[in-house]
Amino acid sequence: MSRAHFDEILADEARPVLVDFSAEWCGPCGDLAPELERFAQAEQDRLRVVSVDFDAHPELSDRYDIESLPTLVLFADGAPVLRLAGPDGLEKVAAGLDALYTTGPGAAPAEPDASNPAPPPKRSLVLCGTGPTVTIKPAAKPRDEAGVPEVTIAVPGGHSAVAEVRTAEELHALAGVCPDALDGLIISSETPVDLSLVVRLTGLSFLELDAPGLDAGQVARLSALRRLRHLQVEEPDDEYDDGALAFEEAIRALHVSLPDTEINGQWASRELLHLLTEEDQGVQEPGGVVEAALEARHRGEGNVTAYLVLTLPERAHAFTPGSTEGRPVSVTLPEGSSWRFVGEPVFPHAADVQVTGAVLIAMDLVGTGDCLDLEVSVQVCQDGVCFPPIELYLTCVPVPAP
Repeated sequence: MSRAHFDEILADEARPVLVDFSAEWCGPCGDLAPELERFAQAEQDRLRVVSVDFDAHPELSDRYDIESLPTLVLFADGAPVLRLAGPDGLEKVAAGLDALYTTGPGAAPAEPDASNPAPPPKRSLVLCGTGPTVTIKPAAKPRDEAGVPEVTIAVPGGHSAVAEVRTAEELHALAGVCPDALDGLIISSETPVDLSLVVRLTGLSFLELDAPGLDAGQVARLSALRRLRHLQVEEPDDEYDDGALAFEEAIRALHVSLPDTEINGQWASRELLHLLTEEDQGVQEPGGVVEAALEARHRGEGNVTAYLVLTLPERAHAFTPGSTEGRPVSVTLPEGSSWRFVGEPVFPHAADVQVTGAVLIAMDLVGTGDCLDLEVSVQVCQDGVCFPPIELYLTCVPVPAP
């Protein structure tokens, strides 16, 4: 399924399209495949099913923010209307099809009564797409006498409204929108935006924000959006400068002030909120939390034994397919390292080539240098969902021999 073919199908197919994002290394994807084939045959009169390889077409995976596999996305009239992560979603897809065919694919809002015609509303946003979600995208921008864009939004009953803007001017067009009119807002701007226009939209439950110039103070203002359930904020590129550290502190504060909101893919109950507000070395996403600790001890001149401890989340395991070395966990030295392995790393015994819980990996190395750096790749599967390899970069100072 190439990108061009994918876009052609979405544009030309009259039936809804179910897209299966999968990969060869994803075990649950293989388990889902025969069920998906049977489902496709059973629903062929009202559904087309296609598959996209996560690794072969990263541009499509990026377009739809695919971060776990398998992920099923149902499209109607070329627009996504349902997204399900994990292998257990076909019953919900069937229910989604029932809803689409009940309301009618391509159904539009009712026209005004011709017997009592009303002037068309002035608006700079138009409805695009049908189904459970109605997407609102910028269009022409009629202005009032003061030159301020005027906006009128008509959303079918029972549907949610999502605005997508790409410039500060388009965001300014939302200044006249009722604070409760929008359920979602996606901002992808190459220029700074005024967050005061965002925080007034108190009805938002979904917000994605990608714009330059965001600082900790601006991010902190998002705490006014008490109805938010999903928040994605693009983080600074340089994760080590003072501004980035303040930004991280602001995100932690949002976790406290918005306890029911998933922020940048993370959420925890109040009892576990501290897990999101603490600095944990080696914590990586996705796939839950994988913790890593590295220690090394000198055994003689130029010889060390290193101990790597990986702690996988509950109900998760690491498995072989993602490892270039045919092991559940791949451990390599960075290019140009002054160290080299002596023999092979020692893994715990795993008859099914899977490791779970806390995993101890021992390695003998020889070389010079004050620090030992390792690159670790872990393939994680949890609750029937597989994730791309998690990359860990660990360092330690070997301690002297006793």
